[in-house]
Amino acid sequence: MKKIFVVLTAVLPLMLTSCATPPPKQAFQNNDSSALIVQSIDGHTSQVLAPTATAPEANSLLLKDAKGLAQHQTAVVILENYSEPQLGSEFRDRSVDWFVALRTLGYQHIVFLKGTGANNPNGLLTLADYN
Repeated sequence: MKKIFVVLTAVLPLMLTSCATPPPKQAFQNNDSSALIVQSIDGHTSQVLAPTATAPEANSLLLKDAKGLAQHQTAVVILENYSEPQLGSEFRDRSVDWFVALRTLGYQHIVFLKGTGANNPNGLLTLADYN
């Protein structure tokens, strides 16, 4: 009887926390005025919104151009036309290349936001925030 009580006491906290819902997504507020802000239109085309706006171009060309920008600490990627209610394969397919490329360029803080067609990242839902 004692063994069952000990096992149940150990398992109960695990059961309670495993069913917990994730915290609600937070609205983004840009505190870094020098942040690189990129609007990812789809998996292949993007445009820089800040520090200097550019026309839409292929992701590879945009990243090549980003190498020439002054070094910043923060990069914000707005994922337009993103439809997953929870992070899944679509997020992974669209974010991994951005994450790796931006880290390679030296960005320490990378934020992914769910786009709504707006050019301002403030108030958009945060999908992922990597420090």
